[in-house]
Amino acid sequence: MRLGGRLAAAIEVLEDIGRRHRPVADALRDWGLSHRFAGGGDRAAIGNIVYDALRRKRSAGWLLGEDTPRAIGFGALLLEWGQTAQSLNDALDGDRFAPPLLSDTELMAAADRRPADAPDAVRADIPDWCVP
Repeated sequence: MRLGGRLAAAIEVLEDIGRRHRPVADALRDWGLSHRFAGGGDRAAIGNIVYDALRRKRSAGWLLGEDTPRAIGFGALLLEWGQTAQSLNDALDGDRFAPPLLSDTELMAAADRRPADAPDAVRADIPDWCVP
């Protein structure tokens, strides 16, 4: 499985977690049971994307300007996996299992927004009420 398929699977798991309000481990296990073709390395990579996205949910969403499973999945790759928006689009281009590429609006948002410019709570990936 290539990066596009792994990202699409991670977005699918993130959507399931948000829709059904269930533990991450359960959602990942159920995804794996219903997608037997995915090998151990693929499952590990998908889990890493999901956990990175949830750990960096606020900053990943802020980076692309929306708080959707797709945005935080892409944002996790941008923040944690050393990708740029353009290199990510290049890697996903032509992959029939990849989610839709970043739009021009999302590319501009990712280019214009730097994590250092985000509000303190977003940079720390914590709720606003935790900031003194």
